[in-house]
Amino acid sequence: MDCPLPYQIKDDYYIDVNDFAEDFIKFSNTLGIDDLSQMLELLLIGVYWEVYKKDALILSKRSHDVLATLSSLRNKSKMSKDLIDDVRGMLLTKEFSKDNGENDFDLNKYNLTLLFDYLEATGDFVYQLPHLRKYENNISPDFFEKCGQLSEWFFKNSHKYLASYTLGFEDYFTMNDGTHKMKEDIIFFNSPVELYYLNMLGANLMNRILRSDFQLRKRKALLLPSCMTISKDKCRAKDTPLGPTCVGCNKNCNVYKIAKDFPHELYLIGHNSDSLKGATKKDLEELGIIGVTCVLNLISGGYQSAGMGIPPQCVLLNHVSCSKHWLSEDCPSTIDVQELSNKI
Repeated sequence: MDCPLPYQIKDDYYIDVNDFAEDFIKFSNTLGIDDLSQMLELLLIGVYWEVYKKDALILSKRSHDVLATLSSLRNKSKMSKDLIDDVRGMLLTKEFSKDNGENDFDLNKYNLTLLFDYLEATGDFVYQLPHLRKYENNISPDFFEKCGQLSEWFFKNSHKYLASYTLGFEDYFTMNDGTHKMKEDIIFFNSPVELYYLNMLGANLMNRILRSDFQLRKRKALLLPSCMTISKDKCRAKDTPLGPTCVGCNKNCNVYKIAKDFPHELYLIGHNSDSLKGATKKDLEELGIIGVTCVLNLISGGYQSAGMGIPPQCVLLNHVSCSKHWLSEDCPSTIDVQELSNKI
């Protein structure tokens, strides 16, 4: 694309992010952390604290309760999602444009709960939170120190490995400054570049954590976002209980180019949809999925699938595609086909 994008995957990305993960694991081992799941969880807490601590400390209980309730209603109620999103957008914009003032920025037991409440209020961390809140009542003596050490190492080293894939980040956000005020995705859209790197690293770690379970599954399915289609309005994908499937209606479509050679199940997923919502008990027992998404959804998507009992492997869209969050109009993205093959 000619315009700047927040990230663009090319060249040796999967080599670089794997090297980054290897070094992160080695550093974690020096801190006495040997479990990959714990490494990821403590890193998430440490990085989320550094990114969101100012806003977390000013969020009132009343605002938290209202925003958290609206977020829950959005996923469960028959009320209009658009109406709920409009209200959430106004509240989020108002709440987090306040003056932060002077606060105690140390991560401690009290502030940990404030952080988790903030993450809940945004509605963007639904699937991460169960993995993080378990530490509220199970804090080891060196817990906060380890979270801080992991995040400090991450902030120091992430740019070295991954900055070449976010060269358009600053220009993109300069061009789009203020465009998401009063919108429900204001927090999500304005994520700093470090959260892109966190999702890149996190996806690599999750792939390692869940790889053996994925390989044991009888059936494999590829989930492609509908924004990869050449035209969502003209797409003739056939509905099934597990999601729409490609029927080859346009030979120039990026989805068809993958589907025609893919030897396993393939389904499309749209925005604001529950992936595999029609899955049966048998599906949940047999399926392993390869989920394809843009950067900021990698970790949440991985936790969502694993929470259903379906072990995933993640592959990253080569760039953002959709007008829902990122672009003025849909611009179909691609994926690294060799990486897809490696995941099978």
